[in-house]
Amino acid sequence: MTQIQLSVLLSLLCVAGLALCGFRPYLDEFRGRMRQTLAAFLLIGILAVVVFFPVTAFGEAADIDLATLRLPMLLAGHIVLVGFLLVWWRMRGGISLARFLHLSADRLGDKLRRGLATGAAGWMLTILITGAATAMAGVSGRVSEPTEMPPVMAWLAALPISSKLVIVGAAMTVEEAFFRGFLQPRIGLFLSSVMFAFSHFSYGLPFMIVGVFTISLIIGRTFARTGDLLPCVIAHGVFDAVQLLIILPLAVRVWSEPAGVTALWSAIR
Repeated sequence: MTQIQLSVLLSLLCVAGLALCGFRPYLDEFRGRMRQTLAAFLLIGILAVVVFFPVTAFGEAADIDLATLRLPMLLAGHIVLVGFLLVWWRMRGGISLARFLHLSADRLGDKLRRGLATGAAGWMLTILITGAATAMAGVSGRVSEPTEMPPVMAWLAALPISSKLVIVGAAMTVEEAFFRGFLQPRIGLFLSSVMFAFSHFSYGLPFMIVGVFTISLIIGRTFARTGDLLPCVIAHGVFDAVQLLIILPLAVRVWSEPAGVTALWSAIR
């Protein structure tokens, strides 16, 4: 069985499990058997590509040929997500795109402040939880040595600031539109956060997954309380900007020096 076949199978099982739990947006939002069937296939397909393919490709980011890697390749998944959201929206009809994505223009200043605060506080809490998980794994002996950083991380750290800002902009808008604006109202905060974490599995970094899941819960909680996507987009942007512009280059410098890695791991343990 190929990876894509396994991804589709996992997506089928997931959608079936969600249906048993009463989560059936393809039936609730559409009339007519043909539209409902098409919507079900669209949902299975997008989850297979964006959520479960990274799971089947766990750790394969380390094998990427950096000589052929280009920025548009990193954005391919975001383009697919945009296409899915637009098709689902057009199929529904009778609803504005802003309402479909849970966006409104009222109280922009409050939303900006809330997004900035959520992003900053969420980043600090995520770092604390990820650090605690790393320390516990080290003390328990389950992880005896630091995880090797995938070369693609060093590639990302070396990108010019303009390219990093493009990545942050795509992630904060498209990922929030899908995982928060689309998935969370349909399957809930916890499951949408699990799927958000799954979408980052290809990096093969377990403690990174802990962090991704944590920040997803924090941002998702903000969405649940406000009902608006804009604070979530801003919070996601703050988190990713700090990670990509500051933390990742620093981590690459530390990991490039074996003595530094050993000293850091000894301190954590």
